[in-house]
Amino acid sequence: MDTEGFIGVFLRHFDELRRRIFTILKVFGVFFVVFLVFDVRYVSLFGYRFPFIYPDIFGNVGAQFLTAIEAHVLPKGFTILTINPTDGVVADFYSCLFLATVFSIPVIVDQVAKFLTPGLKRNEVAALKSVVVPGSLLFISGAFIGLWLFLPEILRIFLDYDIGLNVQPYISISSFVSFILIYVLGFGLAFEVPVFMTMLTRFGVVSAEFWSSKWRYAVVGALIIGLILSPGVIGFTMMAVAIPIIALYFGGIYFARRAERKQEAEKQVPVDA
Repeated sequence: MDTEGFIGVFLRHFDELRRRIFTILKVFGVFFVVFLVFDVRYVSLFGYRFPFIYPDIFGNVGAQFLTAIEAHVLPKGFTILTINPTDGVVADFYSCLFLATVFSIPVIVDQVAKFLTPGLKRNEVAALKSVVVPGSLLFISGAFIGLWLFLPEILRIFLDYDIGLNVQPYISISSFVSFILIYVLGFGLAFEVPVFMTMLTRFGVVSAEFWSSKWRYAVVGALIIGLILSPGVIGFTMMAVAIPIIALYFGGIYFARRAERKQEAEKQVPVDA
């Protein structure tokens, strides 16, 4: 084995990876600083309101985002507290990190694709490109559905339990932010199930028949994931996570079969000499 050649190839790939990561971090850092240092304000001009950013490290974009989430998600009766002096700072940083990550996703996907595509075959590159947009849309849809539709109902159930126990419903700002981000991330990743299944079938790793034959295990796995991601031992919260995953799994079976049929059709097309 040519050790020097191996080391040279490794160093070239490592340098390429370093450059890609550095590009991602630069874009991420710019977004993070903007969200941390500025807030969004409006100015009226010619009868129209236009948004603009203004320096404000205390009421920054991250704080505005958390305030909007609190207004939509928390039912009346819930009170958010700061237990430690640093809780507000940590929550604001988490919010800015989350927003910076979301806004950096196009660059992250672009840089990861540019790093991977040189080592892939033409059909594998086509398969990877074909799932970038659906995968991104599914993640955003899952995060939005979890945040906008499910979380308010789940917190309302928690409030009813607190009222039934005759206790005052309080939640710390750090616990609230952690709970929100974990739940949003869990819903977003759960909606990636069809993409994951279709990609494995397109690459020839797993057949569509395998996915179809293991649907019972998928249902049990979805229930377990719902139990893990549920913020309590309430059946509603578990099913709220599990049911979309189960539906997406069967959707993944459908798209995996379509991908398999497309591969078979491509193999039957004669290749010109």
